[in-house]
Amino acid sequence: MQQIKIVTDSTCDLPDSILQKFDISLVPLTVRFGCETYRDRVDISSEEFFEKLGKSKVSPSTSQVSVGEFTKVFEKLGSEHETVLGLFLSAGLSGTYQSAIIARNVLGLENIHIIHTKLTTLAHGMVVLQAAKMAREGCSLQEIMKRAAYMADNMYSLIVLGTLTYLEKGGRIGMGAALVGNLLSIMPVVTFTDGEVKFLDKIRGRKRIIKWIVNHLESLEIDLSGKIVGVNYIGGSQFIDDLKKELSSRFNIKEFVVGTVGSVIGTYSGPDMAVGVYFVK
Repeated sequence: MQQIKIVTDSTCDLPDSILQKFDISLVPLTVRFGCETYRDRVDISSEEFFEKLGKSKVSPSTSQVSVGEFTKVFEKLGSEHETVLGLFLSAGLSGTYQSAIIARNVLGLENIHIIHTKLTTLAHGMVVLQAAKMAREGCSLQEIMKRAAYMADNMYSLIVLGTLTYLEKGGRIGMGAALVGNLLSIMPVVTFTDGEVKFLDKIRGRKRIIKWIVNHLESLEIDLSGKIVGVNYIGGSQFIDDLKKELSSRFNIKEFVVGTVGSVIGTYSGPDMAVGVYFVK
């Protein structure tokens, strides 16, 4: 039995194959279409969500994991494992981390340890995956938490969104900005800074995305050779294959972790197109 059990939330956007391989437990956030409620990755898959999003006249909303849900999960995991480490998305983006803290304190279980990664989507998932790998290798809790904190502080992420429409629906930007941006085929690029999503740049035209990403990474002057890079997306896999090929040839990357964008993040990106690239600096 694995000595340190890793648990995370559904915004990590790690593929099921990785969750199963490293025995990572997942606690779902919730997405709502009006009165219809779905647990992310439990009641609704990414594919089902985006299909529904494209057809629905109701804008979806999201909600954090409840204290009650965490209480049930921690009771079970805490009784089955010597040590449990929960890694959850940025406290600046969701109350999920705070719910986990409250649930742990209510239960009074000293073998439950909780941190938030200051990240979300696959940037968050990359930290979770590294923690799970280290746990399997027999690393101590202190070693894992130290590495997770380092990765959280040094994770570089950039996300290209295909439309501004859903940011506007989610109240992240004004209607006028979304309308003008969409008419001009402007795609925003965002990153994570201090646990919050921040605007980085904009790209005009989808054909320029890969070139922009490559040029931007070159401008950072960071040595990516031998690094593990996370890539996730909404849309066709051919685009991701082309992006991976270009990044591999330019930067000699060791390995890619590829996932799809889940329904919680997809609430703000929309169903049309999005791509993210993540790595430790």
